Amino acid sequence: MKNGICVGSDHWENTKTLMYMEAEVENVREKTAEKLPGSWYPGQRLHQGTMSETWLMHSEGVSWRLVLKLAANEKSAWALRREIDILRRLRGEGIPFLYHYDMAGGSPDYEMTDVMPWYTMPFYDGETLRERLDRRHTLTERETVQTGRRLCKILDVLHHRGRPIIYGDLKPENVLLTPDGSVYLLDYGNAWYQGEEQGHIGFRGTPGYAAPECWHLERAGVSVDIFALGVMLHEMLEGGQPREHFGDYSLTDGAYKKRWQALINASTALNAEKRIRDVREADRQLRNITLT
Repeated sequence: MKNGICVGSDHWENTKTLMYMEAEVENVREKTAEKLPGSWYPGQRLHQGTMSETWLMHSEGVSWRLVLKLAANEKSAWALRREIDILRRLRGEGIPFLYHYDMAGGSPDYEMTDVMPWYTMPFYDGETLRERLDRRHTLTERETVQTGRRLCKILDVLHHRGRPIIYGDLKPENVLLTPDGSVYLLDYGNAWYQGEEQGHIGFRGTPGYAAPECWHLERAGVSVDIFALGVMLHEMLEGGQPREHFGDYSLTDGAYKKRWQALINASTALNAEKRIRDVREADRQLRNITLT
């Protein structure tokens, strides 16, 4: 019995869930200062983390959808402003396109406010590379070449611009594979400009994929992305997630070891001076791998 009306437990639980979601949606509208574009409204929450939350956005009469990314709190607002600042300067295949954004202040250095920064981008249907590897364990050599080359093209856009951008957290969880064969690199929350003062930040990236110099960011350059790419090539061919410490990236299958080992070794050299330093060279070597 609720307010004089007898309802089943399932109905009441669904009602509570709906009330909770309505409150959450209202909270999103408050955080974005009611600036969400036009008829778009948040529907399903996709992710809730310590730094940000993402929502699937719908609009009546529109078949495609958007994703809203919103800073979770004041402490994470600076990071999302930086992500917006980087994404709005990038254009290229495989890079998310910003449809709408509000930096809630106008620059990454703006003082904190009650309004959180946010942006919307297209919703891309597909699965992450991590999900595919969990499902299949490995990719074929041809798939590895294709995925690796498409990632090289994306990194080329970041690295070869007036002020190079280091992606900083290349890993299977951030790579989206779509049914039509497209590859998207998502989540630029750890990206930074080469040579940028890092302040108190002592580490960026994910252990297992982060190059040694990621622990000393003032010495880190674009080749940290090439290191992570090399680890991922090894993972796509061999399966299994890399250890959190630096290990041996030798391939075990002799059938393709000769074709791949030199590239993986040159990409994952612990000494950055001995590593491939230009993603175009990594792409050239991938292009030249002869598949049977």
